Amino acid sequence: MVKNINTIKLIILISILIILIFSFTKTNSYANITQENNTADIIASKIEAGVKVYAYRLTTVNYDYLANQPISPPYEWVENVKKWLEISYPEYVDTEKFAEKVKNHDTSKKFYSELISKIKDETIKLTPLEKEVSGEAQYPVTNQNLTGSVTFENLEMGTYLILIENGYRVYLPSIVNLTPEFNEETKEWELNNQQVLIKSTNPQIKKMVTNDTLQKDNYSTKDIISFTIEADIPTYLNSSISNDYFISDKLSNGLILDNKSIKVYGKKENSPKEELKEQIDFILTTESAHRPNSENIPVDFCIEFIYSQINQFDKIIVEYNASLAKNNSTIIGGAGNINKAYMDYSNNPYEQNSMQSQESGDIKVYTYGIEILKIDKISQEPLKGAEFEISLNNEKLYFIKSDDGKYYQASKEDVGATQTLIVDDNGNLIIYGLDSGEYRLTETKAPTGYNKATNSVPITLSDNDCNGVLDNSQVTTGIVKISFPNSQNFQMPVTGGIGTLMFIISGIIFISIGLVLLSILIKNIILENTWNYRIL
Repeated sequence: MVKNINTIKLIILISILIILIFSFTKTNSYANITQENNTADIIASKIEAGVKVYAYRLTTVNYDYLANQPISPPYEWVENVKKWLEISYPEYVDTEKFAEKVKNHDTSKKFYSELISKIKDETIKLTPLEKEVSGEAQYPVTNQNLTGSVTFENLEMGTYLILIENGYRVYLPSIVNLTPEFNEETKEWELNNQQVLIKSTNPQIKKMVTNDTLQKDNYSTKDIISFTIEADIPTYLNSSISNDYFISDKLSNGLILDNKSIKVYGKKENSPKEELKEQIDFILTTESAHRPNSENIPVDFCIEFIYSQINQFDKIIVEYNASLAKNNSTIIGGAGNINKAYMDYSNNPYEQNSMQSQESGDIKVYTYGIEILKIDKISQEPLKGAEFEISLNNEKLYFIKSDDGKYYQASKEDVGATQTLIVDDNGNLIIYGLDSGEYRLTETKAPTGYNKATNSVPITLSDNDCNGVLDNSQVTTGIVKISFPNSQNFQMPVTGGIGTLMFIISGIIFISIGLVLLSILIKNIILENTWNYRIL
């Protein structure tokens, strides 16, 4: 009898070890065991809303209700598990020997992992009890809203496998023992409810522009824009049927990916990132890339990770560069040029092709523009043929003219780059792809027959809220619109002189005065001569 009790204690000790491998448990609702009172509950908690919870019974318990104590062997495998063990693990068929052999953490983990995979692929046919957590799934799943729970009531004594599927989190399997426990105080065997705090990993993905905090920023079409994706790596057991893990990225039409700039890193907590190797740690697809889900959504690139090569890391970091397109694909102000990253991963590790998806949210890049209408100062009619330059911080900028006649900021090295901006036949000059800043617009050639402006025009592009709307402006498109008039004939002096017309008027006045004086002088001469004649 003492030997049996010691054996049972050893088995229970091993069972507790197994439980700690997979989950934390605590007990409540103690009760003496009788033929009428030989069931208990399993309460699984720390689960997200909307998931499905399955309970598979793996063993039964041998119990003598007359003597009110377990009998040897204290528990036995259910029939279909036993049949599989007889082929794959014959040394584990004897449950007492099994308890001795799985003392080692790695050994027990390996065994249960393989057992679970065989149950899920139906090599071992077991019918589970099924529960669904009430409520709708919410993302992200934080510890604060991880409040779901289910209760499997009135379960017969035995060992149970708890699996959770269909969540954003990846849940680790739990082994729960509803087995008799000996109460040293009462000297009675009791059966206790078991509350299981389910362990899970919470993979999340985020994307930043420029640095590790910005979700939006503004640029010109000549700039190189740096993006960073950071994603958690789910935890899968070695024998998981499915451990697929992908990261992909979709840029708007206004953003152009630099394929050669893509770098992929693995990172452990509190350690520097380590660059991963293509074709060894991951497979990168850029041409005709699609997300690995049923909808096959097109993306700019997709990275498929080889889980066995990256599972020593906690996070994946992807860095790459892009630039704004120098054509009408680029959105000026307004909604911005949106892009986002995706993470697709197996959320049911023991189900082939199971897949859950998360996304980073919208990352926005803004750029701005100036639209100029060249007009006659008097008639307000459009004028063609004028030429301009635009500068920032006293540096003349370069531009490329698109097929539709718009100018986009460019680098000096770009093919077709020019500093000369020409007004079209309708009097329009459209300058796009500018970052925020203090610009100066200078006319370098006036329309034929008109005077060239001598002063530059200051133009401020400011978007302090970085929302595509320029500050202190009535427009909401990120575009400043101005009219630029020219006058004909001679250019009026910049100092405010009275001009040619006044010289003409003054000349007429002086000539008139001269004629009056001359008339008076002649009249006096005639009078004087007449008087002298009379005296003689």
